[in-house]
Amino acid sequence: MFDNNFKILPKALDAYTQRQKAIAQNIANFDTPNYKRKYVSFENELQKALSDTDNLKLKTTDSRHINNTPSLEKVQAQTLIDKNKSNRNDGNNVDIDIETTEMVQNNLRYTTVSRLMTYVINRYNTAIKR
Repeated sequence: MFDNNFKILPKALDAYTQRQKAIAQNIANFDTPNYKRKYVSFENELQKALSDTDNLKLKTTDSRHINNTPSLEKVQAQTLIDKNKSNRNDGNNVDIDIETTEMVQNNLRYTTVSRLMTYVINRYNTAIKR
């Protein structure tokens, strides 16, 4: 009944929340010696799942049929550690300017996806009421 929006949008909101936490940790540990920045990987995995055109897609009419459509349920955000070397003497690789920019971009993404989710829900509510 529902399209992929109800699978993708909540996952994106969770990923952006997870990314905001990682960025906040990076900023909080800006002066911590040997701290390595954290980042969240999500968009690449989602893109792979959505653009998997190598396989022939099967249409299923029964739950017992073989389903080879890309599974969006398996797409998860992952928090990773950036092991790149630091330009600083203390071994910390956090750049406060980059983190601040990432925070602003992430906030815009979260707001956009949140509004899109509201729009999708309102669209279904309108259809149900009629």
